Amino acid sequence: PLSTPGFHDLLELFPNLCRLEYATNFHTFFNQFEGVTPEMYEAEQEAVANVMRSHSLVYSGQWNEPITTEQRLMAGMATRSDQ
Repeated sequence: PLSTPGFHDLLELFPNLCRLEYATNFHTFFNQFEGVTPEMYEAEQEAVANVMRSHSLVYSGQWNEPITTEQRLMAGMATRSDQ
């Protein structure tokens, strides 16, 4: 997953970027970054949205995508997230 510094780096690598679509979910961050809470995740969403607004590009942040099969397997989860 990309955190705010990753978005800054992405914008530096692609200075002429006009549109960005990003999809993730809490489980991605939870499995990657130790100690991430839902509150921290929500704050990260807002921080990224602010970065995108400051660069005047079309940004579509989809931060609540369903958990994937790969994420369930990595986390050792046996049930589906919609159950």
